[in-house]
Amino acid sequence: MSPPAGETRGGFGAAADRAPCGLVEIDAAGLVCAANQEFLQWVGRPPEAVFGHDLAQLLSPAGRVFWLTHLAPQLRLTGQLDEISLPLPDARGGVRRCLLSARRLAASEGATLVLLDAGRRHRVEDGQARLEALARMRAHWLGQIERMAEVGAWSWDPVRRVFDASKQVLRLLDLPPQAALGLPDVLDRLASGPQKARLGRLFAEPEALCAPLDFEAAILTPEGHSRQIRIYCEALWEKGRVARVQGVLADVSRAHHDRQRLWQLAHLDEVTGLANRQWFRSRLAEACAEDRDLALLLVDLPDFGVLVDDYGEERADAMLREVGERLAARMPAEGLAARLSGEEFALLVPMEAAKARSDTPDGLAQRLAAEVLAALRVPLAQSGAAVQLRASIGMSTRPVDAREAEALWGRAKVALSEVKRAGRGGAAFLRGATLAAAEARRAALATVREADREGRIEAWYQPKIRLSDGRVTSYEALARIRGANGGVSGPGDWWDAFDDPDCAALIDAAVLRRVLADLSGAGAHLGKVAVNVSDHSLRRADFVPDLLTRITSAGLAPAQIELEIVETALVGQRTEDLIAAFARLRAAGVTIALDDFGTGFASLTHLRDLPVDRIKIDKSFVLGVAAQGRNGPILRAIMDLARGLSLATVAEGVETEEAAGLLLDLGCDEAQGFRFGRPQPLVQIGGGTREHLPGHAGDSAKSVTAVIGAETH
Repeated sequence: MSPPAGETRGGFGAAADRAPCGLVEIDAAGLVCAANQEFLQWVGRPPEAVFGHDLAQLLSPAGRVFWLTHLAPQLRLTGQLDEISLPLPDARGGVRRCLLSARRLAASEGATLVLLDAGRRHRVEDGQARLEALARMRAHWLGQIERMAEVGAWSWDPVRRVFDASKQVLRLLDLPPQAALGLPDVLDRLASGPQKARLGRLFAEPEALCAPLDFEAAILTPEGHSRQIRIYCEALWEKGRVARVQGVLADVSRAHHDRQRLWQLAHLDEVTGLANRQWFRSRLAEACAEDRDLALLLVDLPDFGVLVDDYGEERADAMLREVGERLAARMPAEGLAARLSGEEFALLVPMEAAKARSDTPDGLAQRLAAEVLAALRVPLAQSGAAVQLRASIGMSTRPVDAREAEALWGRAKVALSEVKRAGRGGAAFLRGATLAAAEARRAALATVREADREGRIEAWYQPKIRLSDGRVTSYEALARIRGANGGVSGPGDWWDAFDDPDCAALIDAAVLRRVLADLSGAGAHLGKVAVNVSDHSLRRADFVPDLLTRITSAGLAPAQIELEIVETALVGQRTEDLIAAFARLRAAGVTIALDDFGTGFASLTHLRDLPVDRIKIDKSFVLGVAAQGRNGPILRAIMDLARGLSLATVAEGVETEEAAGLLLDLGCDEAQGFRFGRPQPLVQIGGGTREHLPGHAGDSAKSVTAVIGAETH
């Protein structure tokens, strides 16, 4: 894109178009970035034929060869050209003899060129006066270029021991414009002692400068402010000795600050200032690659999440910073503390940092874990001393647990998961009982996933009876897995799978599919079936519409399905969303039961706020009700509460006729348990609907198990 008439690109200023010389700026590749009107008139080309084109293509054939073979290499090497003759084609087809001066722009690796018409100079009567004027003009424009690029030129004469520099160097060093600059004035500005000594030796013995020197350094202004500069210099040799050292000095403070900021964004956590996950994992990999023995700790604060709601995000971040400071304070110089995400941190300590030479990696990890647990138990100052943190720590050491970084990380991660699952805090390695629990959990997950892939998750049905007359009101579908050998296992064999979101959702979906298929086929006589829903399924945004779609697609009425939801599935979910979801389900005809009532975290709150139809009393209040004196009053209170809220009650775990009778006397509506039937596959359940079960509280006949067995023959 060419600039508008009367303007130039590159920031020369409006005065550049009135200058009696050609001004050109090129980039590192030699392409023209900007030119003034004088230069465009000389070559007789419009801006669009000049900008973005190679400068060499604008020169005469001889000038092009001279530029490519001599001038451009010299400019890259020395950073400058001074009054070198260069032929330039002009607009009339002739050749204009020009004198070329140039300076390289260190910041962009490009250069600015000043071209003077040599013929015009020779036609001036007062040649010497004209030369001086041209020299002043060239110095003016080169000074402008220096200021634009924040670059100053300097030189050192080792024979005369004279240091000479442009005004821009004085400005960069915060020296007075008219200061008599000496070498000590430059060296004293350097903040680094080793760098002072390095440059001092260079100026004392310049013959050691065999190759150009290019480095960055920090300088201190007289007011004590720090500034970052870049120093470039090279030696000019004559007759086997260095006649002059010359170079440039550039202010790169902004670029240095930008690089630092980018490094911080790439390596540090913005809230705590600790290392972030990427840098920590990189350092761990480096330590393992260097074959260093070390201790790795993953620290989680399971209670911290609620602090955001209690104190607000700003104060919670301040608490995180305080936690980060306490962890960093436990780190030796060789160690590294990181915030991985949320309230999860990591600590890496190599064995070189062990306080006792006789220490082992395990001993180092255990001692550090104890220090961290003790430090986090001290109330946080940012909370007004109201918050003490419980920490869970997973540990692994190299080489005891693993040698590779990924394996070491994985073992600490699994150990942390086991400590968190236990819910007591503390620290553990993935060994012994912790390892056994993790392997059992992996086996449970594998069992569920394989059974789902092969279609071996089944629904078994347990009846719910009305205590007043012993009739079956509905069934509960319970998950079972049929093994490859034909054996059947229950949830107790793979209970850990319910803690995994994916596996829990797989079980929910598989049981629902089987129930819908049974109700629309051979199990139509079941009438109504309750299915359990885990918190992982309930959190899905499409859970309600997906469920209703599946029911109608199976040709069933929503009233044939009841959802049983445990209170733990409701914890941590937005009450407004749950109310809306439950209301939509009930409006469609689906009933909702609050399962395991009495063992959750906020039973009364849920009963008050959520639209549910019935509560299922946990079996812990029913088993041994006659022997447990306090269970009776609790059950009576639950019944009274349910009646006051117009909710039906179902008692789980009824195994004896005595328990059934007591529940009937207390006013319980329905019961479920081994007294009335164990969970069974569909083929073993009789075809009669709502059959009378003679095992109800007012009947002493044979058990329902025998009845069901007889009905299948």
